[in-house]
Formats: sequence, C-alpha cells, structure tokens
Amino acid sequence: MKKMKKIIAAFLAGLMLVTPALAFAEEEVELTEHEIAGKISARYIKGIINQIAKDYRFGADKEAMYEAVLDYVMSEHPELLEGSITAATDTLDKYSEYFTREELEAFIYAVDQIYVGIGVTIQQAENGIAVLEVNPDGSAYEAGMQVGDVIFEVDGINIVGKDTDEVSSMVRGEAGTHVNLKVLRGEEAIALTIVRRPIGVETVGYTVEEGNVGYIYISNFASSTVDSMEKVLAEFRTRGITKMIIDVRDNPGGELSSVINILSMFVPKGKVLTKIEYNNARYNMEYKSNASFTLKPKRDIIILANENSASASELFAGCMQNLRLAKVVGTETFGKGSMQEFMLLNSPPGMPLGDIKLSVAEFTKPDGGKINGVGITPDVRVKNAIVPYDASNLTPMTISDRYSVGDRADDVLAIEERLEVLGYFPGKVDGVFDTLTQKATEQFQESVGLFVYGVMDYTTQNALNNEITKAEMEVDRQFEKAYEMLLKE
Repeated sequence: MKKMKKIIAAFLAGLMLVTPALAFAEEEVELTEHEIAGKISARYIKGIINQIAKDYRFGADKEAMYEAVLDYVMSEHPELLEGSITAATDTLDKYSEYFTREELEAFIYAVDQIYVGIGVTIQQAENGIAVLEVNPDGSAYEAGMQVGDVIFEVDGINIVGKDTDEVSSMVRGEAGTHVNLKVLRGEEAIALTIVRRPIGVETVGYTVEEGNVGYIYISNFASSTVDSMEKVLAEFRTRGITKMIIDVRDNPGGELSSVINILSMFVPKGKVLTKIEYNNARYNMEYKSNASFTLKPKRDIIILANENSASASELFAGCMQNLRLAKVVGTETFGKGSMQEFMLLNSPPGMPLGDIKLSVAEFTKPDGGKINGVGITPDVRVKNAIVPYDASNLTPMTISDRYSVGDRADDVLAIEERLEVLGYFPGKVDGVFDTLTQKATEQFQESVGLFVYGVMDYTTQNALNNEITKAEMEVDRQFEKAYEMLLKE
C-alpha cells in the first residue's frame, strides 16, 4: 500500500509547475464540472503544499504532506484506488499500464495463447450463436459439433440475443468440467455434452514451396510457439530443406523466453542473442544461445518483416541479421525494443488489485545496437502492391432469381464467393444459403445502404457485383523477392 501511495504521490507532484491562480487563468479547454473539480483540487493542494514548504520555519517534508493527503482521500474514497493507479501509469510510455484482475487474466491468456474452452470460433446470429470453425484438436470436434451449427442453449439457459462475449464466458470454465449445449443443425435440434479443456492457439504455420523452399509463418511468440517451431524444423530436416523463408510480418511480439529458445534453434551455442539494459547497470545481462550445435547450420534463410513487426519479432529478425545468419526483406520494423514486467502488486484488505505492466528495460541486437525507437532496417527494402481484384476466377453470377435461407444454387455459390472476398462471409462456401449467408447478406446490405432483410434480391446482387469491381487485393512482392533470392543461392 505504501508503495502505491508513493507512485500516486509522484504522479500528483508532477501535475503542474505553476501557481494555481496562473494555471486557471490560462485554461481555455472546456471541461466537465467533475474534471474542473479534480484539476482545482490537485492544483490547489499542490499550491498549498508548496507554500507551506516555502514558509514553514522548521523544514516541511513535502512527500509526507502528499502522503497525508493521499491517506485522507483513499480512506474517504477507497474506490478511487484503481483509477488513481491507472492515472499514474497513464503518464508513462504507452506500454506501461494497469490491468484489473479480469484484464490481467485475459492478457495472460492472450500471451500464452492457451485458454480453457471447447475449441470453436463463433459469431452472433439471429437465432443464436453460429459456429464458424471447429478446432480439430478441441473437445467440441470430438463431441460432434460441426461448422454451421447454431448454439441456442447453454446449460439450460436460452442464449438467443446474447452477444458472443457473454456466451463465451458461459461456455468457458474450469478444465475437466462439462458444458451442455443445444444446437440447431438445419432444422434439427441436437444436444451435446462437451468437456472443457486447455486449448492452444497455433502460432506457427508452414508450407513447402517449389524448389524445396520451406516457408514458416510465426504470428507471435507465445510459450507454445517453441514446440511448434521444433516440429516444423524437424519436418524440414527429414525432407532435406535448407532454404527457408521465415515470416514475422504483422507479428506484435510476445515472450522473451520464447524468442530466445527459438533463436537457439538457429544460432550456434554460446553466441550472444541480445543484451538487456536496466536503469541500474548492475542488473544488465546477456542472453546466449543454448543450442546443442557449435557450428553455423547449413541453411539459407530470409526473414520477412514489415512496419507491424514489433518487439520479440524485431529481436528475432535483428539478431539473425546481426549474426549474418539471415537477410531481412520487407520494410522498416516498428521499433519497440522495450521490455515490460509485472510489479506483483500487493492488494490492501478487501480491495483485490490487478497489476502494473511496467517498462523496466530495453533489449538490443547482439552487438548492442538499439532496436527501441529505431527498428530493424531490411537488407532489401520491398513494399507490397495494392492492385484491383481479379474476379475472373469467381463463379459467374446470373442474377436470375432471389435467394434466402434454404436455397441451393450455383448463383448462391457465386454470392458466397463474392461476400467472402469482400470480408462479409466467414462460413463454408458451398452454394447453400444458410443462416451465415443470411447474416453476411444483412451486413452487406447495411454497409451499402440497402434495405436490410437478409434476402439476396436482384438489387443486392447487382450491388454485390458492383462492389467486386471496386475490390482490391495485395500482391505479396516481399514474398516473391525472398523466394527469388533463395532460388538464386
């Protein structure tokens, strides 16, 4: 509690460096009564404490006075504690922030890429919650749930009209417990009992391109990413693949331990991977590769990075480039080389707090080169191109009939293809006008200013064709360049 008071006291102490009278004379921004009262209180107390410290004969302790003020305010209004901590962290860099307990739990799930649930992706529908994807490793798949099922009941509670967040919280629970669902499959109502269990979100994908070039995509560096990378590299070794494209574009970062372990799959044992620099140099450290090999592996590697590659993905690209184990193709990266740690706050009695994620250090490239505020400069700078979408491969749309739920036709297939290209349709493109097609139709109608009723009439189909002519697509010139470079080596 004392530590929190000091943090908030420091925040209050830095609010203004002018007298209260001058501050309010210059204030021109329109504020609410509550905001005005808050500014008056903070600045007025600041002025009083400064005046006391100036005139008091026996030496005033300004910090003690700030603490006394905070003691009084918090004892009278303890509900302000979390808001005060948030206000303090708002004065720091954008990566330092306070999390409530609920926000902290959600953040940890996101970082670990593991949650306890049944393994489905859902979307709100008119008659319940539609299932868009069923994870083959999840318990819902084992229980027989299918894409297109519409959940309408959870543990005996009708959930029609509830949003996806509320239904997700009802479906999730402790590992090993069961949830009872009722779903609509077409016109049939089906009861499913599904066990909840931890489910990892896959962060690594790969393909093998022509010329025996391996392509690996890393979406972020989670704890599960290490095992996934080991499996991919083992597969590549089995197939004799030594030319690789590793894609960390749009990768926001993740865990330091994850990227260190993955770098150790490429960097010989004992080589410095990064240096960590704290305010107090006594705590500075180096991370070295823990690989089992001591010689550079015989691999040709190109890393794809862009302006959205940040933090751990920049460390990965920067380290591999710095040690001359890979070339980087793409654009300048984001430039986040700061490291955050949780402070492990103690909660006062009866007031459960979350925690503060605080920027405490910077990490660098192996040679000490900065990443924070600088980013990684690619060896070959390439931008992707935006070009008109080529609709020639889409199923022709005859616009010869109206379509609604239950209809099957080639034109429905053509409609679903176009809705998918435009980002409205997340379901299975199969020529069946189901509730997902209806929902996508409604969203499209609303977006283009048509009457919203979920029927694909002639006017809506014409509008759909018109929007396709305006659609654009991204040409991946960065991948093309990396692939071309590897084939030449």
